[in-house]
Amino acid sequence: MSITTSTSPQVGAEPSARTTGTLDPLPDVPEPPARDVRWELAAALRTFGRAGYEFGFNGHVSARAPEVPGHYWVNPFGLSISSVTPRDLVLVDDDGQVVDPRVSAAINGFAGNLRLHREIDDAAVVVHLHTPSGFAWSSLGRPLEPVTTDAALVAGLQGLTTSIWDGATSPSAVEHARAGARVILQRGHGFVTLGRSVGEAAFYLLAAERAAAANLALVGVPDKGVLPPEVVERWTLRPELARAHFENAFTLVEAEGLR
Repeated sequence: MSITTSTSPQVGAEPSARTTGTLDPLPDVPEPPARDVRWELAAALRTFGRAGYEFGFNGHVSARAPEVPGHYWVNPFGLSISSVTPRDLVLVDDDGQVVDPRVSAAINGFAGNLRLHREIDDAAVVVHLHTPSGFAWSSLGRPLEPVTTDAALVAGLQGLTTSIWDGATSPSAVEHARAGARVILQRGHGFVTLGRSVGEAAFYLLAAERAAAANLALVGVPDKGVLPPEVVERWTLRPELARAHFENAFTLVEAEGLR
């Protein structure tokens, strides 16, 4: 298993290095604004579209539906993530079947997300898109290194599978998530991220893609720097901090008038 628990805190834990020694403590993170999960999911999808993560109809982003337990909101097939609205999201039951009354509604590739939603308490939101750097890096079959402080945000939260998510792989994505991974690097198939909120899972994807770009840029560089464990510990994202980081994206989409 490639999750680096020896150099990073357990998910949700407060590492002592954040408040002791010479490191400055992290700021308190405010509570998130009250928003409908469908609005946040649509806003995250638009943000991913703006970042260039859309590739045909590949990718699936989903969230548990708080108003209908045992159901999930999923982005629809055939609609650009750059233009999706909350009303476009499709309601799916716990068997992965569309229960939305709109006959034109359809989804794509939800099985991997559904397994995480079912098995992992923290998987309220699951994100998988075909991000350019993440897909390229995943072909190497090795974990991201903390070559920058940005990369250190997620380097200690990753789990690495040996093949595409629906192939024979051990540990599986679910097993990695049970061990604390929140960024699953699928061999040859990019990232899956999960979190307790849309903002958390979405920012893990942004951070993982940025880390992959930095790692790719430094492949083969003999004197590249890798941050020491105590610095990785300092920078590793907590769920509430990841969510707060994504608030900038939410406010931009809100200012653009998403309803």
